[in-house]
Amino acid sequence: MITLQTITTIELASICNLECAYCISRLLQDEPVRRPGLMSDDVFKAACDVLQKLCDQGTQREINLNGNGEPLLDYKLIQRIKTVREIVGPDRHIGLSTNGMLITKSIAKELASSGLTQLDISPHQPYYARKAAYIMHGAGMKKGQVSFGCIIMSHNWAGQLEPEHQIKCELKINCDPLIEGRGYVLSEGNITPCCYDYRNLGVFGTVFDDDILDRPIKPYELCHSCHQQIPPFICAENDFIQFPQEEIEVCV
Repeated sequence: MITLQTITTIELASICNLECAYCISRLLQDEPVRRPGLMSDDVFKAACDVLQKLCDQGTQREINLNGNGEPLLDYKLIQRIKTVREIVGPDRHIGLSTNGMLITKSIAKELASSGLTQLDISPHQPYYARKAAYIMHGAGMKKGQVSFGCIIMSHNWAGQLEPEHQIKCELKINCDPLIEGRGYVLSEGNITPCCYDYRNLGVFGTVFDDDILDRPIKPYELCHSCHQQIPPFICAENDFIQFPQEEIEVCV
């Protein structure tokens, strides 16, 4: 049985200041099972408690503080980065990805000294991406890149985009989130294996569940349309073809 071993992402914001056609962030705003916005203090604290448990048991790996939204919209971002750094210690990687539109010289200095390991900038708005990269370099941020993944490695979010915006992904890779017991913490506090799951289809619990480290992580509906492959041993163990899975309480 695969259970939660590491939190890959804490989605501090599920809202964005852009509406890119090739991103599911714009679809999330009208999704009835979600409550898009900034992560509340209660959810963040509970997420940090789970993170601490995973660090204590020695399975927590790197962590990212962005998600299906723009993290710089979170006015508590700097303090939250510092809090996560205190929990994960000096050696674990803390990453952040931004479209760069809100980066100023003062924010750049705070980010550079916050405990962040790496800041990546997406080129959704090339002018702002270039400017943000220049400002971050001047602030002394030693590690980061302008990430062209959204262009050269674009995918169709497991078939969830409209046909006119879908790009068939030819990549043949194994689903590491399921294999490794990864968890993605949505802004409302639900935990799913995968960043594509903006509709709560694969949620196996919340940050408030005392037994979250013991809950099984299984393939779910979205896995059928995803370009990532589920290893045979996981399919066999979970009777992959059968849906739906048992009902899980989620945060709304």
